[in-house]
Amino acid sequence: MKAVSIDDTNRLWAISDLLETDQVKYIINLPWHEFPWSRNTLQDTWLRRRIHSEHPEVQLVSTWIDDKLKDINLSIGTNFTRSHGIWWLDEPGFSCPMHTDGHLPNSMQIYWLAATEDLGTSFYHHKIQHKDYLRQMFPSKTNSGYLMLNHREIDGSQPLQWHGMFNRVPENTYRLSSYWYFE
Repeated sequence: MKAVSIDDTNRLWAISDLLETDQVKYIINLPWHEFPWSRNTLQDTWLRRRIHSEHPEVQLVSTWIDDKLKDINLSIGTNFTRSHGIWWLDEPGFSCPMHTDGHLPNSMQIYWLAATEDLGTSFYHHKIQHKDYLRQMFPSKTNSGYLMLNHREIDGSQPLQWHGMFNRVPENTYRLSSYWYFE
């Protein structure tokens, strides 16, 4: 696993090579369209499926990511004690507008399958989607993504991390990613 800080804030990290090659092959060959799913809470109008985690194959691949918690802590200097994951299958037409995660916990999104690399998440210095404010664009490359530290600072402040996925998932394709929360 590799983790590279994006800037001197050390609150946004590029993650790559999270899992081993054989694990990645297993994940991308699973029949994700066949797994039970529902819409995510507060995202019921989004073209996004939240894969139910009770399926044995989903549980297995989720444990592989959970098992990386120690490596993540060592790589970015955190002391996370628990993780919780979600698998998302984004449907044709899906995009995600500019937003912050508010008071959601620290999180990591890893991309597994996508039609093109421009279906990743872009982070901005401000709420304006303009090239002059682009902080980092994370390509949707298999076994890579980002980790965002979203906790409050010691002084109680919480820096806003504006981000979104602006290119729509093309027709007849989908994007598979996993989203992990850390406490």
